[in-house]
Amino acid sequence: MEQAFPVAEKAERHGEIPVKKRAADMLGSLQSDFSRAASGLLFESVDQCRSSFRDGRSLLRGIKGVGTSALITFREFLLQPVWVPVRGNMVKEYGRGTLFVLDIARFGTTFACIFLLLFVSLNAGSFWQILASRLMPISITGDTDAALREKLKRVPGLSVAGAADGAEIGNLLSFLPEVGPPENRIIIPKLNLNIPLVTPSYAALLKEDWTRVEKDIQEALEQGVVHYPGTARPGQAGNFFVTGHSSYYPWASGKFKTVFARLHQLDVGDEYWVYYGGDKHRYSVVEKKEVTPSNIAVLDQPTDARLSTLMTCTPVGTTLRRLVIISQEIDPLTGVALGVGERGERRENVVRVVPLEALPI
Repeated sequence: MEQAFPVAEKAERHGEIPVKKRAADMLGSLQSDFSRAASGLLFESVDQCRSSFRDGRSLLRGIKGVGTSALITFREFLLQPVWVPVRGNMVKEYGRGTLFVLDIARFGTTFACIFLLLFVSLNAGSFWQILASRLMPISITGDTDAALREKLKRVPGLSVAGAADGAEIGNLLSFLPEVGPPENRIIIPKLNLNIPLVTPSYAALLKEDWTRVEKDIQEALEQGVVHYPGTARPGQAGNFFVTGHSSYYPWASGKFKTVFARLHQLDVGDEYWVYYGGDKHRYSVVEKKEVTPSNIAVLDQPTDARLSTLMTCTPVGTTLRRLVIISQEIDPLTGVALGVGERGERRENVVRVVPLEALPI
C-alpha cells in the first residue's frame, strides 16, 4: 500500500515541503521588513533636510539682520563729527571716517619713506655705481680712435702685459708675447670690471652636502665672482657658470658686494674675457633674460656648445629675480664662434721679425 502513495504524499510525510515553504515565507518577510526600514529612513532623511534648510534660512536671516545693524552702527560712527585744532587757534570739523583715512595715508607715507631710505642706504654702493655710469659714461668712438679702442680691449687693467700689432720701432716691450694675469680673472671692458674668478672646493659637492656647498659659495663671493662648482671650465663643452653679487649687506666682509650691480648694462653683442689656468678665453653675449630664483635650468650643461653664463640678483637690492647673461665662446683673435673641441688661434704662434734698428747697441 505504501508504494501506491504518490510522490508528493511521501515528501509531505517526510516534512520536506513544509521546510522549503517556511524558508520562502521567512525570505519574503525579511524583504518586506527591509523595504519598510529603507522607506522609513528615506522619509526621515528628507524630513531632516527640510528641517535643516528651514533652520539655515532662519540663521542666515538672523546673520543678515545683525550684519546690517552693525554696518549701520559703523556708518553712523564714521560720520560722527570731530573737531580738531588747527593753526591759528582755529578748529576744523572732520568726520571720524575722514580722520581714519588721513591717519592711514599718513602712516603709509611715513612707512614708505622710512623703507625707501633704508633700502637706498643699504644698497647705496650699487646705486652709486649705476648712477655714476650714467652721469659719467666712458666711451670711445670714431674711426680715428679705432686702434686705441682695440688696444683698450686687449689691455683692460691686468688683462695682458705685452704688445699689440703695429708697435713702434724701438719699443722692445711690443715684441714680448701676451702674458695673462697670475690668477683666474674675468674682465668686462664695457663695465670697466677686472674681477678675481674664484672656484670653491668640490669636496662638499662630491659629498652632496648642499648646505656646505652654499656656505662655500658665499665665502668665495667675498673674494670675487664665483665659478659655480660642477659646471664646465672655460674652453670645455658645457656651460661655464659665473655668479656674483649685485648688492649685499654693507657690514658683510669682502670688497665685491656690488661687483655685478651694472651687469644689466651688458647687451647682445658685447664681449668679455676670462683668464683661466693661464689661457685667455673670449666670450660674446648672445642672450639676456630674467628668470625666477627656482629656475635651475640655467645650470644645464649642453654637450654640443661652449657657453658661459653670468648671473646676479635683480632688481638691485632684492632677490626677486635673477638676471642671466648667456654668451658663446669665440676665437680670441678672429671672433669666430668656437665649436666643441676646436682650438682658437694663438698670437704666440705668429713669428714676429724684429728690425735690426730696433735692437739696442
